[in-house]
Amino acid sequence: MDGGPKHPHLTLVDPNRDTSLDEEFAPLPFYPWTERPNSLPLDPDECATAIHLAQGDLPAAAALLKVPTHKLNRQLIHHPRLQRILREALDNQIARAASEYIRALDSPNDRRREWAATKILASRAAASHPFAPSPPQPSTASLQLSQSGPSRTLTFRWRTDDDDVPTIIDHDPAA
Repeated sequence: MDGGPKHPHLTLVDPNRDTSLDEEFAPLPFYPWTERPNSLPLDPDECATAIHLAQGDLPAAAALLKVPTHKLNRQLIHHPRLQRILREALDNQIARAASEYIRALDSPNDRRREWAATKILASRAAASHPFAPSPPQPSTASLQLSQSGPSRTLTFRWRTDDDDVPTIIDHDPAA
C-alpha cells in the first residue's frame, strides 16, 4: 500500500478547507454500483450532503448519488431543508461571480478592467446610474378611478408582434 487513507472514497473535502460549515452534513457512503437500485430510496441527508459537495450543481449532486437528476429534483420539491441548502449554495455561487467582477476592476489588464466595468454597469445593481446602457424609464401610464357615474369596463391590451404587421398601401403609378 502507499500509506494513503484507508477509505479514500470517504474523504470529502480538502483537509486545508474550513469545515466548520460542514457539520450539518453526514459523509456520503461509498456506492459500489454505477446506478442506485430502485429498491434503495434516497435519504434527505444524503441529498443534502451531495448538494453541499456539488456546490449547488444539481446534475453533479445527482452524479454523486448515482441517480438521475429528476429523482433529486423530486426530493427537493418535498423537503424545505434541501431547498434551503440549494438556495445557500446558489447564493454562494452568485457571491463568487460578483467577486470576480469586483476583483477584475483592480486588474492591471486594461481589457479585463473594461470588461468588469461593462458588466457591472449593465447589471440591475447599476440600472439607475447615468452611465448604465439603458437607465430605467419612468412609467407614463396612469389610471384614475372614481365611484361617481355608471360603472365601466376597462380593457388593457399589451402590444404583440401582430401589431407590427406593416400596412400595405396600393400605389397606382398611373394616377
